[in-house]
Order: sequence, then C-alpha cells, then structure tokens
Amino acid sequence: MFRLLCKSIVIGSSVRASSVHYFLENPSILSCLRNISSVNTDDNIKKHSFTVSYLMNKCGFSLKSALEVSKQVHFETPYKPDSVLAVFKNYGFSKSHISNLVRRRPAVLLSKPKTTLLPKLEFFKSKGFSSPDVIKIISSYPWVFKYSLENQLVPAFDFLENSLQSDAVAIKAIKRFPRILNVTVENMARVVDVLRDSGVPEKNIALLIRSRPSIMVTNLENFKKLIEEVTLMGFHPCKSQFIEAIRVLTSMSRSTWEKKLDVHRKWGLSEDEILEAFVKCPWFMSLSEEKIMAVMDLFVNKLGWESSYIAKNPTFSSYSLEKRLIPRALVLQFLVSKGLVEKSFRSLAFFNTPEDKFRHMFIDRHGESTRILKFYEEKLNLSSVVNSSTF
Repeated sequence: MFRLLCKSIVIGSSVRASSVHYFLENPSILSCLRNISSVNTDDNIKKHSFTVSYLMNKCGFSLKSALEVSKQVHFETPYKPDSVLAVFKNYGFSKSHISNLVRRRPAVLLSKPKTTLLPKLEFFKSKGFSSPDVIKIISSYPWVFKYSLENQLVPAFDFLENSLQSDAVAIKAIKRFPRILNVTVENMARVVDVLRDSGVPEKNIALLIRSRPSIMVTNLENFKKLIEEVTLMGFHPCKSQFIEAIRVLTSMSRSTWEKKLDVHRKWGLSEDEILEAFVKCPWFMSLSEEKIMAVMDLFVNKLGWESSYIAKNPTFSSYSLEKRLIPRALVLQFLVSKGLVEKSFRSLAFFNTPEDKFRHMFIDRHGESTRILKFYEEKLNLSSVVNSSTF
C-alpha cells in the first residue's frame, strides 16, 4: 500500500513538473493565464487553464475560441497533443489547417497516432488521394478519425469504387462530400436500390453519386417521394434529365422552389409553362431569383420578346448575362435599328451559337459587318462591368 501511494505521488509530481516545464519554455502562456483569470475566475476555467493556453500557443486560437474548445477537450501535459500535431505537420498540414481541424473536432488532440491517425492517413494515400486532397478532406471533416478503418472507411470506399467503376471517380465524390465516408454500406445500398427499382440505368446512378454524393445521406422515404414527384412531372427514369431534376430539387428547399415559381409567374408564365421548361432543361430552375428577373427583364422589357418564348427555350437562361446575353442583345438591337433584322426576329441560335460561328452567321453576312463587329467587340470588352442598365 505504501509503495502504491509513493508511486502515485511520484506520478503526480511528474505530471505537475512537466506542466511547469512547459510553461517555462513558453513564457507567453503565463500572460494568457492572467488573461484567463481576469476574464473569468470560474473554477472550471482554472481547471482547464493549461488546455486553453496550449490551444492559443500551439493551435493559434484566440482566448475566446480556446475557452470554448477547452469545454470539449482537456489535458494537463503537452505530450499527447504534441505527438498528434507532429503527425499532421509531417503530412504537410499548415497551422491554419490544424487550427480548423482542432476547432471542428477538439478530441483529435487526444488521439493515438499509431493506432488512430497514421493507419487512416496511410489508407487515403494507398487509395490514390494526393497529399493536398488528404489535407483538405481531414481539415474540413476530421470526423473520419472517429470511424473504424476496417468496419467503415474501407467498406464505404470499396462500395463507392464499385458503384462508380473507378477509384479516381470515387476519390472525386469523396472530395466533394467527405461525409459520405461515414455512411454505412447498407444505407448506401438502399439508396442505390431505390434508383434501380425506379428504372434508373447504372450509368445514371453513377452520374448522380458522382455529381451529388450527398444523396447518400438523404432520408430514404423522402427520397422515394422525390423520385415519384419527378416521374409525375414528366421525367423518364432512363433519361439523364431525370438525374438532373433530382440534383436540382435536392439543392433547394420547398420554400425556395415556390419562390422561384412565383418569380416566373410575375412574368406571366403559367405553372404548366414553367414545369414544361423545367422538363426541357432542369437547370432552368436552379437559377437564382435575381438571375431569373434579370434574364426576363432583358428579353421581355428590353428586346420585347414574349416570356412564353423564353419558357419554350429555357437554355437562354443558362448563359452568362455579362459575357453572352447582354452583348448579343445589344448587337441585335443595333441590327434592328439599322433595319438589317426585323423587330419580330426571334432566334435561340442568336444566343446559343458558339462565338466563331455566331460572327459568321449573324455579323459577317451583313454589308456593315466591319462596323457591327467593332460594335460587338466593344460590348464584349465592357462585359466585366456592363449590365442590363446599359439599355
């Protein structure tokens, strides 16, 4: 009993000595402790003073942030967190990366480098992730260290690799949405099965996972309802537009969808016309309300076109206002003003034709082509600052 007591006293003294030694090597920490005491004399803060000081000195935290994070992690010596930071630094993590990582998951500072950190870092490397990829994924989603390598991370990656038929594509999906690594294989399989049962081809399932990996964390019942809704809108599961519609609808809330419908209604479009445009070009409804208003204002108010014509040709809206729509609209107005084109002229090709072909089709054929081309190039040069108020 006496030996055990002596041993505990020695260990306790050793811990206190190591802490004191740490403070002596880092005198700036003493001023931090004074700040902590002046800010709050609560016993809990005093208890976590070493942790707070360490977070400020080694992780670049402000006093406020360090106090907040210290509520989630506690240590009295620098040895364990130092060993963790050394691993990250050796892998090329910058101080800002480490700071973000620790802020998101403070408990990582108490990880065991050999059994928790290094095997998972090596796993990413073995699968073909570049060092910058690993750093970006870990610093933005450090929870990967929470999950079992054998029971979760490896099976999840293998499932994605098999579904996407490519490790490179699987890597891209994970980079886009690292959280997919904590989705169980069973849950991912259920999402894929719903798509298969709905008649979606394998290549389109892969397209959806690659472009919207967050679909794997969707509520299964809500996902089934969404697929039913998309089908009722007129999309065919075999077509790629079906996947595009799912991507658009899962990118916004129901209230946002309704607001966009209202914006289109303000321009005299019926719900049937709006949905018809959506079926033709799903990205038609992914535009911001501001972009919808600007495009409609340009074509309806400035050019005098009917809103129904835009709805029947929804790809108009996908082009950049400044780099494509406004400069060409100005050229069209110029052509109309010179009597070279009828005012009733309507043409999707005028706006969606590639640059070289556009000049050949709509500028070079006119006698005043040199003057028109100069006018057009002037408008393109002003594209970085021009907007619909130019009219």
